[in-house]
This record gives sequence, structure tokens and C-alpha cells, in this order.
Amino acid sequence: MISMFFNHEDIFCACIASVICMEQTCEQTLDTGINRFIGTMIGGTVGYVALESICSLPYYEWIRVLVLPLCILMVVYLCNIINHKSAVSIGCVVIIVILSRSGSITSSTLTYVLQRICDTLLGIMVAMLVNRFVFPVKVEDQ
Repeated sequence: MISMFFNHEDIFCACIASVICMEQTCEQTLDTGINRFIGTMIGGTVGYVALESICSLPYYEWIRVLVLPLCILMVVYLCNIINHKSAVSIGCVVIIVILSRSGSITSSTLTYVLQRICDTLLGIMVAMLVNRFVFPVKVEDQ
């Protein structure tokens, strides 16, 4: 609904991020949200570099499919290097979405990648708001 308010046609990233981020408490959701933000930035950066590198090559559609597993490995490697292993899942989701749903490259690869990153961050924020205000954990429940 929030994506529709901002006139976003593709709500996939926001929905997936919300589901992946939801935890039992607001504090856990915040910690998960920070890790997901890191994973989103890593996945988005790897996706941007990959798309920019291959978009002008012949047989772009086929090359994109072959590059996807390498990009997933890169995301896993980078998240492990910076010791944010819990950022791997959302980083891989972001890279999969960017590379599998980019179709024929739009006018700006950067714009496309930034839209996917913003959608994912919106999903993280929704998970935190739902956890805080819709299903808050009371002190005696903990």
C-alpha cells in the first residue's frame, strides 16, 4: 500500500524485505534491519557493477544469466569478509532481483538499481513499524 502511495509499480522487493526482516521484538527487528541494510547495499552495488559491465555486450540476456551465480558468490564473500553473515540472505535477494528482473536495460542502470534498493529499504522500515506498533511485544511477554 505504501509503494502504491509513492506510485511504485513493483512492490516485490518491499514485500520480500518486510517478510525477511520481521523478528519477535522491535530490537531484534532493528538489528536485523541494519544487517539487511548492509546486505541491500552490497547486493545493490554488486548488481550495479554487473549490469554496467555487461549491458553493452552481445547476448546480454544470456550473459546476465551466467553472471548471476558469480554475483551471488561475490555477495556471500563480501558479507563474510565484513563479518555480517546475516546480511547474506537479503544481499542475495537484491542481486537476484536486480539481475533477473532487469529485462532489457532501462535508460539508466543506476536509476533501476537505486529503485530496487529503495524498495528493499522501504520493506525493512515497514517491518520495523509493524513490529513496533502493530504487534508490539509487551515487557511481561518477554
